Amino acid sequence: MSQLTHRKNLQDTAAHIGVVILRTVLLVGFSYIILYPVILMFSKAFMAQQDVFDNSVLWIPRHFTLDNVKVAATTMQYGKSLLNSVLFALLSTLLQMLPCLMAGYAFARYDFKGSGILFAVVVLTILVPPQQFMTPLYLHLSQFDIFGLIKALNNGQALNLTATYIPYFLMSLTGFGLRNGLFIFMFRQSFRGIPRETEEAAMVDGAGPFRIFWQIMLPSSVTILVTVMLFSFVWQYNDTYYSSLLLPNVRTLPQAYELFDSAITGWNGDLSVTNMLSQYVLDDPKVLSLLRNSAIILILAPLLAVYAVAQRYFIQSIERSGLVG
Repeated sequence: MSQLTHRKNLQDTAAHIGVVILRTVLLVGFSYIILYPVILMFSKAFMAQQDVFDNSVLWIPRHFTLDNVKVAATTMQYGKSLLNSVLFALLSTLLQMLPCLMAGYAFARYDFKGSGILFAVVVLTILVPPQQFMTPLYLHLSQFDIFGLIKALNNGQALNLTATYIPYFLMSLTGFGLRNGLFIFMFRQSFRGIPRETEEAAMVDGAGPFRIFWQIMLPSSVTILVTVMLFSFVWQYNDTYYSSLLLPNVRTLPQAYELFDSAITGWNGDLSVTNMLSQYVLDDPKVLSLLRNSAIILILAPLLAVYAVAQRYFIQSIERSGLVG
């Protein structure tokens, strides 16, 4: 019996070690796949042009330089573009939270006729690509009217809301913003995880629905609120489709990057960057990658700073967001 027990213990230990080794290999492999482009991007951004033509230089630059970043920042008008992007994304995010919070709370705590069908429609909006309704949306916003009232008050002329921030703010405030269906789902799952006894105790004390939502439910969902705000901010910040369609005259960082890429490839001569780019061999794809990686780092830097501050809330909310059941 002792030999059998000893053999069984050895088998269990070997199986455990095998599982640990397999899990470690998978984690290291997936981490490498995810981090490799990021590491390569930082390596190329601070690499001098002569290192590109040196076959002995792979990841670590032999001639460290900030010229690539300076050229990208100057060409993109980084300060102005960053301010436009942050203000636009922050205001849109704050406006987007209000309808998502209220809808998620209603689906989680109130049983009304047709709630299941409405929630199914909300989930289906996650699957519908925005390209499907962009044409009618653009036509509606370019000829904006409310039951004919605006035309009646404006000599038969509708309002053109494009090329302004108003369409974004309207869509965010009315629950039609980017990824609203996903945010409503996450709030709904988070609110459902809060015990109903908490609400019942508040009702006994005389609290109404709005007071319960504001003083009890909302403080209990700080982690998921920060997570959703982080998601919304990142998507608004990185958006190129809506911004190019509705904000052609407002330069955000994604639009500034498109202009920068057109300038370094010779497709756009509007930007006065000839003197700065004269030192680069722009007909070589490897040299162009240096400048592009520098511009991308400038765009990602604010997001990395935001994540560094909010990562604690992000990690805490994973098991409460509903994404794991």
